[in-house]
Amino acid sequence: MTRSTSEGLWQILQDGNPWWPSYHPRRTDVLSWRHAAAILLREVDPEPIFAALPDLFEAIYDQSADAICERLSGTENRLTWAIWFDVWLEHFDHWNDPVRQLVEQHCIGPDAKHLDEMLTRLDGASFCDFVLDAYDQVAINRAAFQAALNEEPLPILKLSGTGWPFERLAYGFYQRFCTELDREPETAPQPMSALDLNRAGHPNVYRENAA
Repeated sequence: MTRSTSEGLWQILQDGNPWWPSYHPRRTDVLSWRHAAAILLREVDPEPIFAALPDLFEAIYDQSADAICERLSGTENRLTWAIWFDVWLEHFDHWNDPVRQLVEQHCIGPDAKHLDEMLTRLDGASFCDFVLDAYDQVAINRAAFQAALNEEPLPILKLSGTGWPFERLAYGFYQRFCTELDREPETAPQPMSALDLNRAGHPNVYRENAA
């Protein structure tokens, strides 16, 4: 019988990997597609990606705000969290949404190229949450929590522990928009949405030549 080493392959792949998914009991699957994505991205420097996220989401925020204003000028005149989140999701419905485009530019190495080939088949909201989860962890680890709260360029940490990063970011921007309109935002519901952000998208996403 082969004796196991003190440091298994799984631990080696995890240690120092900035993309490794955080684990929250009753929220995140212990084993999921996220681990495979983190392994394929382990040699991709996340800093340029994270640095580009604030401007990227500012653009998404502006587009969402314009779409909401159109709705509010019509028959719908009450700005709810559900309406905002519905509009927010539309940005990630397309196979080539902004976050996937951003990460794709950095998938240069041989392992990362394998992920690049699968990006269009991943669910956009789930993949965005995967990226934001890594961003979230780096932001928390980079400085004391209170400093991160005050300086974080994306409104995620203020709702840390409530929902997934994708939902928390959307809610942070919802609060900001309500403030700009001088309206009182709804309290974040629990759960925040009905999304299963552990889903990868196509059931055969990791099979070669999947349709």
